Order: sequence, then structure tokens, then C-alpha cells
Amino acid sequence: MKKYVILAVLLLLFTTNFIPTVSCEITEDSVKACGNSETEYWAVIVGISDYYGVRNDLPVSKRHLSLLYDVLVSKDNWMGDHIKLLLNNDAKRESILNAFDWLISNADADDIVVFSFQGHGYSVDDENGDENDGKDEGIVPWEGIEAIITDDELDEKFDSINCTGLMLIFNSCLSGGLIDTGKHSLTFAKSKVFTEEFSSDIEGKGRVVLMSCEEDTLSYGSFFSECLTNGFWGAADFFGNRDGVNSAEEAFNYAEPLVRLFTGGEQCPTMLDLYPGEFTVTLS
Repeated sequence: MKKYVILAVLLLLFTTNFIPTVSCEITEDSVKACGNSETEYWAVIVGISDYYGVRNDLPVSKRHLSLLYDVLVSKDNWMGDHIKLLLNNDAKRESILNAFDWLISNADADDIVVFSFQGHGYSVDDENGDENDGKDEGIVPWEGIEAIITDDELDEKFDSINCTGLMLIFNSCLSGGLIDTGKHSLTFAKSKVFTEEFSSDIEGKGRVVLMSCEEDTLSYGSFFSECLTNGFWGAADFFGNRDGVNSAEEAFNYAEPLVRLFTGGEQCPTMLDLYPGEFTVTLS
């Protein structure tokens, strides 16, 4: 396991330090990929490691929670006032739902929208009978499990966003249960259906869903986020088609083998891609 970690860290350090300095040619195709002159880019980024109390906290630094924000706000096709960043106690249930409403009010049919969540995932009993496994999967806001935002609620919000493309990133310990270890921390119980059910419930035309682990694996800290955002800095296109665009697909293809290498194959990111062509996220 140690050799996997060393190899992955060396690869990540190499791409972090050298890839962003490589200038890829902006081609006519890459300009088209960014959309027309009316295309705007909108994002809501939610990251929670310091939950209410101490028992549900995650070993992820605030800096790592901001990685995606840092790269987007620095890129020419993004504007700072088009990005909402909700971290820790700012990521309450009401604040997250209000951020969705902000996207719904501002994005239009020509726009690209990104929603990213890093924190706990959880399952609760299904109340309306629409789940094959009898469970509603969801994301856990800062308040805790009692404030869970279920996949039904998420999908309703996503359906209400008028945009040409929607990228959803979930970097969570997607667990079927949380077991108190008695040491003010949590151990995650694997669920073979969580990711499969969750992704199927939020899938839709024009969407790309990136998840840090598949249904029978666990998420390890913020490594998926670090690899993915490094891809958006420029590594995705450098190791991709070099058209000047860092797409969601290229970033995932860059990050996925690094995450598998780092974890010795224990964490397996997954992508559901229903967007026609490449989903533009940043320009190199």
C-alpha cells in the first residue's frame, strides 16, 4: 500500500507543479466548446468537514474544501460573482437550498452549471415509495442527519435549473450507515446500492455526475477532489486531447487512475455522462 501512495503523490506533485505552466493552443473547436457569447458559467460549491458538534467531523482541511473554488475563480470563463462557496457552518440546509434557488433564478438555457458537494452522504427510509431499495439517499448539511437533503429534493432542484449542461460532483463517504466508534468519530458502513441508487435518481439529460466512489467502496479524504481540480487547472487537457479545454470527462479520466493508485484499488470513482460531447469546465 505504501508504494501506491508514494507513486500517486509523486505523480500528483509533478502535474501540480508543471502542468499548469504548459500553454495549450486555444483552437476554434475549443472556442466552440465554451458555448456562444451568451454562455455564462455558474457554480455552487459546498464543503463540510467541521459538522455541528464533534462526532461527525471529517479529516479534511478547509483549504481542500476550497480547491474547486480556487481553480474556477482563476479561470477566464468564470466570474467570481457567479460562484457561491458554502463551507462548514455556512452550509446549513436552508443555505444550500437557497443556493439552488439562486442558480434557478440566474442560469438560462445557454449556461453551464456546476454543483459540488463534499461531506457526508447518508440513506433514510423512503417515504413516497419511489425507491427500489426502500431508501432515499442524500447529502448531509452542517446540522447533521436530521437535516438531510434527499435525492428527491436534489433532483427537483436540478430539474428546475434551466441550463445547457449541469455537472454534479459528490465527494462523499457514501455510506449506508454511520457507526459510532465511541471515539468522537465515525466509521462508515459500506452500502452496495447507495451510489448506484443515488446516481440513478439524479441522472438527467445534459448532466455529468462525478462521484468519488462506486457503490461498494469508500471515499478517502479529499484525494478525489485534489486530483479532479488539478485536472481543471490544466492537467486534464494536457493528458487529454490538448484542445485548450479542460472538460469534465478529461478531468475524470485524469483523476480516476490516480485515485485508484493512491488507494491501492480500494476507492473507485465513477462517472455518469449524459452530456452530448465534452462538458467544458475551464480553459487551459
